Amino acid sequence: MELSEIIKTLRARWIATGIVVALAVAAALAVRLSSHTVPTGVATTQILVDSPSSELANLNQDPTPLISRASVFAQVMTSNTVLQYIAKAAGVGGDQLTASGPYSGSGEVLNTITPSEARSSQVVAEKAPYRLTFVAQQNEPVITATVQGPTELDAARVANSVYAGTKAYVAAAQQEGHTPTEHRVTLRQLGPAEAGTVNSSSRTTMEIAALLGVLTLGVLLIVGFEGLRRRDRELAGVQRDLESQLEMVAYDAPVAYDPRHRRPVASAGERRP
Repeated sequence: MELSEIIKTLRARWIATGIVVALAVAAALAVRLSSHTVPTGVATTQILVDSPSSELANLNQDPTPLISRASVFAQVMTSNTVLQYIAKAAGVGGDQLTASGPYSGSGEVLNTITPSEARSSQVVAEKAPYRLTFVAQQNEPVITATVQGPTELDAARVANSVYAGTKAYVAAAQQEGHTPTEHRVTLRQLGPAEAGTVNSSSRTTMEIAALLGVLTLGVLLIVGFEGLRRRDRELAGVQRDLESQLEMVAYDAPVAYDPRHRRPVASAGERRP
């Protein structure tokens, strides 16, 4: 079917076309409303796990213990207690943050069923507007913290609060444990957080995809339905023409004479008296 025929069909079926357009617009609006919490900003910061005398600056000190401690810190930072300190430093609610970090130990099979309690926590965490990820570097005592948030500025604010909140948590633990000053872990932020926009156009892309998808499907249904109706009409016309030709052939057929009965023999389509 050519483009002109498609346009003509859509104009003839203007009610169905209007319904398809309305459904396409509704699908786009539904995507917009359902994707309002999709993160559009990302920020990254790095935290150095060091000692008060800065073992990294001393060639006589072995940084290996600090590398192991950084891995431990990366896992501790995903706990709810540390997240509360980070949320307080960022000025947001503690339920607005969710975190994941490195895991150690033996791996599990991929088809293991997640317990209902753990799955419920995952569902709740998926709705949090701020998502934090902590990764400990393998060969250096550095923790990379990545924050996804609703906007670039929000992500940067929370990322810079990771250092302040973690430092406050460590200081409270050291004070509670009466840790000597020379034995205390020192955290240092390696510069301010670097922020950017990662998927600001993703929602627009999904809206356009939903609009075009529903619109294309609706047009195909309308054109396909009209094509079937046209084919049925053509087949019905061909059948009528064939029946008319058969009737004409039967009417014009010659009459045969049977000498045994001394009367004409009825031809096809006629009755003999």
